[in-house]
Amino acid sequence: MCIEDRLRMQVIKYTQDMVNIPTENKPPKGYEQMGQEYVKKELLQLGLSVQEIGPYDIPDFNKNPAFSHERDYTDRKNVIGIWKGTGGGKSVLLTGHMDVAPKEPMEWKVCEPYESVVKNGRIYGRGTADMKGGLACALSAIKTLKEKGFTPKGDIIFETVVDEEYSGANGTLASRMSGINADFGIILEPTGLDICPGCVGSMVYRMTITGNAGMPYTGEKISNPILDMRTLLNVLKEYDKTRMSVLKKPKLWDKTEQEAQLIMMKLKAGEVEPSGQLSAPVNAWTELVIQTYPNETEEEVVDYFLDFIKKHYPYHENLNIEAMYHYCKAAQSDLDFPGIDILHNKAKKYIDSPVICGAMFSCDLYALNEYGNMPGVIFGPKGERLHGPDEWVDIDSQIKVTQTLLDFISDWCG
Repeated sequence: MCIEDRLRMQVIKYTQDMVNIPTENKPPKGYEQMGQEYVKKELLQLGLSVQEIGPYDIPDFNKNPAFSHERDYTDRKNVIGIWKGTGGGKSVLLTGHMDVAPKEPMEWKVCEPYESVVKNGRIYGRGTADMKGGLACALSAIKTLKEKGFTPKGDIIFETVVDEEYSGANGTLASRMSGINADFGIILEPTGLDICPGCVGSMVYRMTITGNAGMPYTGEKISNPILDMRTLLNVLKEYDKTRMSVLKKPKLWDKTEQEAQLIMMKLKAGEVEPSGQLSAPVNAWTELVIQTYPNETEEEVVDYFLDFIKKHYPYHENLNIEAMYHYCKAAQSDLDFPGIDILHNKAKKYIDSPVICGAMFSCDLYALNEYGNMPGVIFGPKGERLHGPDEWVDIDSQIKVTQTLLDFISDWCG
């Protein structure tokens, strides 16, 4: 059996094994424990030393402003496997999150979320793309290097962290603040084989319009938040258009078709039960994400957003704007760091014209940069339907990621 066939079998096995273990994040709680136990077992079998670290292990966790403090970390630990080098080489961190977005309430058609299937060159299931498919690539690379008898000079660190979804980075921060760092980091999120030394940030807001419930049968005036929501949605559309027209796109994002944008996620007004109240609702609300670039400060983005709404939405006295979760910062590593160029050159052997660009999703790269003092990139396979039904990862792209990691680690850590 050729090495590519062996890699394919191993990548599929690791991906399906992890996907078939539900590890949903449902703030304030998360249910990563069984998935983490699986990874711990595999790392020990590969001969790596294993550590377990969680946010509660960080001194003064509850007082540290870097963390989100509304989460519960009972039975939630990062799993870190360390392949100790002999000395004299550079170290690498291969990292990703074990938690996945919840499966409900959307209907799945190809498979059940935690009963993954292989079909037409893809693996379907919750977390295949985001991001157990990428974790499987790194595990497969380490296993292959072990089987080859490779002896690294620099440390090879593999970790699966908790609580990345819902703008979380507490798991990653716990590892970084515990000193689990390296000369270079690779986050295995699904970039579609692009090499991304930067990513956008994200702010999540809930905007609630309050009216007065009832029906105007007796001549009274009813303030209907559904109608006011229509006005607010038009204002938000104009905000997005105006902001993108004045926003300076960083050079790293020149090759991306998308721009940092406003993404509407939820919209609700009134009772949805068949026998619900027969009246105008008492409120209507929407949840949205504002994406940011590294050249913007949090204060600049917030001030511009709030000022725009205040100036253009006429009923702001009945509007409440609430920031949800923690701001997930935009990030950009030093583009001249040699690890980026080496990874890019290794990828050229397996990927047609691999692109170095900024990622159009937010993740915990900023934690590597700021708290681990670690340059890093995001690099992973192709996949779609993230956070949605019938999520999938492309197997051929997983093989290309794994092969690239094999060559990079052999050079960088050897």
